[in-house]
Amino acid sequence: MTRLTIAIAVCAVLVAGNAMAQTTQTTPPPVSIPPPTGTQQKPTPPPATPAPKPAATPVPFPPDSKVAYIDLQVVVRDSKLGKSGQDSMKVLNDKLGSALALKNKEIQALQEKMKAQQSVVSDTVYNGMAKDLERLGREAQFMQQDAQVQIDQKNAELLQDFQAKVLPLVEELRKEKGLWIIFALGENSNIAAAHAGLDLSGEIVKRLDGTIK
Repeated sequence: MTRLTIAIAVCAVLVAGNAMAQTTQTTPPPVSIPPPTGTQQKPTPPPATPAPKPAATPVPFPPDSKVAYIDLQVVVRDSKLGKSGQDSMKVLNDKLGSALALKNKEIQALQEKMKAQQSVVSDTVYNGMAKDLERLGREAQFMQQDAQVQIDQKNAELLQDFQAKVLPLVEELRKEKGLWIIFALGENSNIAAAHAGLDLSGEIVKRLDGTIK
C-alpha cells in the first residue's frame, strides 16, 4: 500500500512574535599584549564623556497664524494613553503568538515522528498520524485567522478610544488660538515645509496626559 505523502507549510502559521526572539552574541574581550621588558606602559586615559545635548528650545506658536498641525504618531508615541494602548497590544500579540508557537511545535513533533516511523509502523497507523497532521494544520490555520481578527478588533477599540479623547482636545485648542483649521499628520502624510511653532503635538500630549488619572 502506498504511503500518504503530506506536505504542510507550517511556516504559514508562525507569527511575528517568533521573529522577535533575539540571538545574543558574545564578543570576546580584547587581547592585551604586555609591553617589552623594561618598558613602562602608559596608562590609557578614560574615554571622554560626551557632553549632554542641550534640550531643544521650543519654538513659540506664531500669534498671527490661523492654521496648525499635530503629528498623531507623536501623540501616540509620547502620551500615556498611547503608551498604554501599545502595551495592551503587545500583551495580546504575545499571548496569541505563544499559542500559535505551541501549535506549530505540535505539528513539527508529529512530522518528525512520522518521518522516523514511516518504515516501522503499519499503513493503518501511519495514515492515522497523517490525518492527525491534517487536523493540526487546520487548527493552526483557524488560530492564525482568529488571532488576526482579535488584533484588528483590539486595534479598532484603541483607535476609537484614542479619537474620543484626542479630538475634543484638538477642537478646544483650535478655539483657544482662534485657528481656522488644525491638520492631522498620519503614517502616510507629511508636510513639505512649515514653521516649527505650528506643531501642536506636544501641547496635545500634555493636555491628554492631564486627563489620565
